[in-house]
Amino acid sequence: MSRLNLQVLLALRDTAPFAPLVQALMQQEASVALASPQNIEDLLDRLREASPSLLVLELHNNAVWLERVRAQHPHLPVIVGIGKPTAEISFAASRLGAEDVLTLPLDEAEITERIRVVLEKLARQQKVSPPNIAATVVPEPPPPLAVPPQAAESKSTSTPRASSLHSSSPQLIGSNPRMAEIRDIVAKVAATDATVLIRGESGVGKEIVARMVYEASRRVQKPFIKVNCAAIPNDLLESELFGYDVGAFTGATRPKPGKFELADHGTLFLDEIGEMHPLLQAKLLHVLQDGQFSRLGAKHDLSVDVRVLCATNKLLEQRVAEGLFREDLYYRINVVTVHVPPLRERRDEIPLLTHHFLEKYAVEYRRPARFFSAEVERQMLTYGWPGNVRELENLCKRFVIVGGETQILRELSARSSMRRNAATGELPDKASLLDASPSDAEDDTSVPSRKHAQTAPSLLEIGRQAAWQAERQAIQQMLQETHWNRKEAARRLGVSYKALLNKMKQMEEEKEMQDDVHPEEKKISH
Repeated sequence: MSRLNLQVLLALRDTAPFAPLVQALMQQEASVALASPQNIEDLLDRLREASPSLLVLELHNNAVWLERVRAQHPHLPVIVGIGKPTAEISFAASRLGAEDVLTLPLDEAEITERIRVVLEKLARQQKVSPPNIAATVVPEPPPPLAVPPQAAESKSTSTPRASSLHSSSPQLIGSNPRMAEIRDIVAKVAATDATVLIRGESGVGKEIVARMVYEASRRVQKPFIKVNCAAIPNDLLESELFGYDVGAFTGATRPKPGKFELADHGTLFLDEIGEMHPLLQAKLLHVLQDGQFSRLGAKHDLSVDVRVLCATNKLLEQRVAEGLFREDLYYRINVVTVHVPPLRERRDEIPLLTHHFLEKYAVEYRRPARFFSAEVERQMLTYGWPGNVRELENLCKRFVIVGGETQILRELSARSSMRRNAATGELPDKASLLDASPSDAEDDTSVPSRKHAQTAPSLLEIGRQAAWQAERQAIQQMLQETHWNRKEAARRLGVSYKALLNKMKQMEEEKEMQDDVHPEEKKISH
């Protein structure tokens, strides 16, 4: 695939945390120049000399640099990076027409997806093939592996060839009956304009299902626009969705269309809709019912024809009961529901997915195609995959880049041991902790573990358990008070955003462990 005819200027500090990743991603598709301007005049001189097609600009304490760039280059596409985000800087970047605003912390997958979207837009403007960042390649199916009995029961008599399935849906290519049911639902609902609610754990492939609906619909030639409701601060989400007019607020010197306008006659995918603020839910309900809305500061309503798809990993019924999600909106988006099962419930797809990801990243990183040994495959088929398909994909990517099956086996063994220890109340042994990969190691904000249940707990362990219980209660209370605005909750609790996410993840894993260990109690409670 040919590279895009793009000249990208990265105006980033050498110490910018996202600089190496952004530079590496951009270099896959465009000619990239890296600059560290000392002042705005240096940057403007560089822009006049280079005339780039895209500018990636790091902002610090304010948006003055972006304002100066906009004044002299009003049509230059700009991606803004903010290392220490505030609502004021983020909002200013949005109103000044930035293509995207990267506010830390963001993981590699999120940054990759956001950059891919911008490059795809520029590719369409150039009328060339879209960039291959995180591109999808559907391989031939691998040789059959030995599947555990519980997985073999769900396997059908024939397996479809991966090459005959839709190339954009690698996470749904298996023959598992539940996935076949999802494909059947998608085929039936795609031709309609019904709102679809896609539910499932993080990493199961909810966006893949949304894209399948879009690609099988009559709107496939129109835009597909994704909005992650959890990644955008609540005070910015309204302008992101509905746009604003001149004079809507100080500094709004030109109108900006929202995502609903950009998706007119197309499809809008609202990911993590359960995180949307209740006040904004009312305006969304009005759009879904009447197809009309108004920009911020506008005097007249606009009419749009948009197919809305939603996704969530939250229990919306519980959020309705807690007053965090409007009941009328819940019924409005829940016209057709698609439940995507976790990977542990469709283990027969692991061989296909593994083969797909290994070939995909071998091509992307220009490495020779290599596949796992029988021992690694056996471990993968019995592992629990709490991170679902996303975890499997990252493991395959790491193997392609780094190689070495020993480390992969250690990771799978250590993770399985940690989950068993969490379920039984045992402390992981020192060897397991040493075998865990750096990405899985907890930092100093990690949650204390429990001592072995067969021995009397020490005073130190009692104190740790009491402290963790107090932290859990404080986190749950603060999330309710902030309407699940995690960044605001982290600020009020006096911890970093990453630390709060780590603790929330641990809380979710503990709950999953309790459900797995006491299935009868879970059944009775329902």
